[in-house]
Amino acid sequence: MATAPLPRPAVCPACVIPLPDIQVAAPLKDATIILSLPTIHCAGCISAVERGLNATPGVAAARVNLSLKRVAVTAAPDVTAEGLIERLRGIGYEAYDLDPGLLAEAQGDAINRGLLMRLAVAGFAMMNVMLLSVAVWAGAEAATRDMLHWISALI
Repeated sequence: MATAPLPRPAVCPACVIPLPDIQVAAPLKDATIILSLPTIHCAGCISAVERGLNATPGVAAARVNLSLKRVAVTAAPDVTAEGLIERLRGIGYEAYDLDPGLLAEAQGDAINRGLLMRLAVAGFAMMNVMLLSVAVWAGAEAATRDMLHWISALI
């Protein structure tokens, strides 16, 4: 028994629904400035830097990363890295401006280095498995063959 095909709508149901009013997003008002802090070493340094920068006019937020020895400052467009560096120098910390473009490029280099290391380990393991497989292909028997298979599986 054949069923009749369902009638097709004249228009797509999604096209019938009116579109909501789309608001154009306001341009970003704050910018992120990243500074290097080579002399910080403890929680007290973090607290002093964050309090000092948050007290600066135009700074919305300052967040220190101790392991990278950096501070990311979200600030108004009129706040400059030089002004923040002077502020940090005034409270006793050495600071340098970091270029976000170069930081992204350096992060890409670290990713590539990690991928290259994984490729090298995989190549080394593959060569060892192939070396053990040659012994099996050459006629290793019983216990020797089983041992070589287990070693290959471990690699």
